[in-house]
Amino acid sequence: MRRLILLFLLFFGVTFSGCGYHHLQGVGSPARGLDGIHVRIFANKSYRAGLETVVTQSLIDEYALHSGGNAVAEGAARLVLSGTVLSYTVDPVSYTAADRVAGYRAALKIAATLTERQTGKIVWKGEVSGNRDFPASPDIALQQNRESAAIAEISRRLAEQLHEKMQEDF
Repeated sequence: MRRLILLFLLFFGVTFSGCGYHHLQGVGSPARGLDGIHVRIFANKSYRAGLETVVTQSLIDEYALHSGGNAVAEGAARLVLSGTVLSYTVDPVSYTAADRVAGYRAALKIAATLTERQTGKIVWKGEVSGNRDFPASPDIALQQNRESAAIAEISRRLAEQLHEKMQEDF
């Protein structure tokens, strides 16, 4: 019985001990130079109202995710991210046998600039674009919900792309 208890304790001791190493993003080298960032509300040059809010929130979420929630007020920020929604389009991409639209493609293009707050020096500048297909529906409310979901997904992906591209320079 004593051997069984000893084996049991040895098994759990080895299984749950580990070496103690773990990576804490945002500690030591916070987001590889992208710590202390403030995201300004993007401008919107597209015809679709509200896109700037969705894009800005996606960017805030992306930077909070990768910096341990280190989104900061503009006065305390080391870097400021600003930008513009350049375009938004929705085009039919598939049709039924009765020649009705079966699916749409939403496309979004944004430009962003990362600057040092105190000096005004541009650290990074670029554009990203993305698209997402979504099914058509005869129900207008369902159609709008699907389009909104597509916009949210595109915005999330664009935020990821921007974050990755900006990190390449750090």
